[in-house]
Amino acid sequence: MRSHPHTAKLSAAALTATLLVSLAGQAQAITFEGTSSGQWGMPANPSGSTYISSENGGINNSLSWGRTDNCLTCTPFNNYVQYDGVSFNAGVGSLFNLGNLTYRNGSVWDGFNGDFPLNIALSLTNPFNTTQNFDFSFNIFNTPNNSGDAVVDGDKLRFSTAGISSQQFNYDGVDYTLELTGFSSDGGLTMMSEFNSPEGTIANASLYGKLTGVGQAPPQKTIPEPAAVAGLSLLGIYFATRRRSRNI
Repeated sequence: MRSHPHTAKLSAAALTATLLVSLAGQAQAITFEGTSSGQWGMPANPSGSTYISSENGGINNSLSWGRTDNCLTCTPFNNYVQYDGVSFNAGVGSLFNLGNLTYRNGSVWDGFNGDFPLNIALSLTNPFNTTQNFDFSFNIFNTPNNSGDAVVDGDKLRFSTAGISSQQFNYDGVDYTLELTGFSSDGGLTMMSEFNSPEGTIANASLYGKLTGVGQAPPQKTIPEPAAVAGLSLLGIYFATRRRSRNI
């Protein structure tokens, strides 16, 4: 008994598609695990009171600015933004927490506005051991304290290069880069494009991003993956059955 030719073509196409989906799923199933850390750099146009310090076990992870002396309307404290690294477990293209930010917004003088660098280091322990660094540019906007509303007068932290880093790393033939996606104060349920710290308060948020594949598919391995073997076996069984059916 012979199979209908159209049915045969459809069956072959379905099996081929199953195999391709299986292989693509393996690439997407890669999980990167490790810890993050961040280091601020000095602003392009710092004020005289701007300085960087190492806090809470980090290195150069706190940027401070502003003076409060000889000022009747200033708060007792100055400004700082601090980056504290975290542990992470992230699939390719999945959002994950890169680090926790603390932003203390004081009423000060001798502040600054403008861009300053942040270097984020990902120390990977899986699927391989390495430390990869990614450079970004952030921006501070110090809002004039004119309204009397702490939220309206709040200062804003945002990234100024669309959250894209030029650095990449390679794993298994695929290049990956880190892309920033936004800030969140509710565990990633909602994303904000900027981090607003109300005047005279300390605000907290997490910086989120994702690892994105930018290279070609990895080369074929000498020993196929189990899913690939299963897919090839299905194709082999199919074509063997087709040959037998033609001889009946």
